[in-house]
Amino acid sequence: MNILIVGGTGFVGKELIKSLLKDGHHVSVITRNIAKARTLLGEQVKLLQWESIIAANSSLLKTYQIDYIINLAGESIGSGRWTQRRKEEIIKSRTETTRAMVDFIEKLQVKPKGLINASAVGYYGAHEDEEITEDHGVGQDFLAKVSNAWEKEAIRAEKFGVRVVILRIGVVLGNGGALEKMGLPFRFYIGGPIGKGDHWLSWIHLSDLIKAVQFLLKNDTIDGPINTTAPNPVRMRDFYRYLAKAMNKPYWMYTPALFLRLALGEMSDMVLKGQKVLPKRLLDSGFQFQFASVESALIDIMKTNIMSKQR
Repeated sequence: MNILIVGGTGFVGKELIKSLLKDGHHVSVITRNIAKARTLLGEQVKLLQWESIIAANSSLLKTYQIDYIINLAGESIGSGRWTQRRKEEIIKSRTETTRAMVDFIEKLQVKPKGLINASAVGYYGAHEDEEITEDHGVGQDFLAKVSNAWEKEAIRAEKFGVRVVILRIGVVLGNGGALEKMGLPFRFYIGGPIGKGDHWLSWIHLSDLIKAVQFLLKNDTIDGPINTTAPNPVRMRDFYRYLAKAMNKPYWMYTPALFLRLALGEMSDMVLKGQKVLPKRLLDSGFQFQFASVESALIDIMKTNIMSKQR
């Protein structure tokens, strides 16, 4: 298939592209920085300048045929304190990019079969022990509002006869990304539980996220929201215990919730609140996870990390 990716130079995008190329797909990436993307992605990927997409270049619209668009673009939510300006950037980076892609779809003479658009389990807001499936409604906090606005922009593509799949993604575990920050205290032997640690973490191994995207590309009867999380969410205190074990580090340093709130402000909600999200629609569709337990996922990641450093 001809697959167009937005956000292809990020943590998930780079690994997804490798997998798609390996399977024989033709991959194009929209980017604002052609030189940087070429260095990161290699020569097999066709690169398109973002400005030409926004301008809806007429020659491109006549000649370019796309089977699927995968939109992973969005400013990192964990790279700075959530000031009002920062929150606006987080929302705009998702909604404006998605709006531009749907406007692009509208102008294409031959429409793509589908749009697979990223979102997040933050859509549901914070919950305690309730099990959350795709049938649950939107939450009320900042991340819920971001995800809801993001999804609404993507769903507009349905008006043009395009299948829309919304990936409500949990915390992605792999070499890099969130896990790199989560594991940092353990590298200095000060890792341990944060707050009470009894809230739930909905997570997914990077390899299973890639598999899920490919599964959804092939199974074109599935649309709408899809919880892309592992089938076994874990309480945060247990996650950190497994992480310490996988890293062969002590687990002892307690971080008070008040300290995080003072240091991070509203952004501390990402760490101190959670939800128990289940991938009901993926499981009902026959998808099989390679890493269903967080312990097996972390052991695999740490093993791969050690091997890559040795190389």
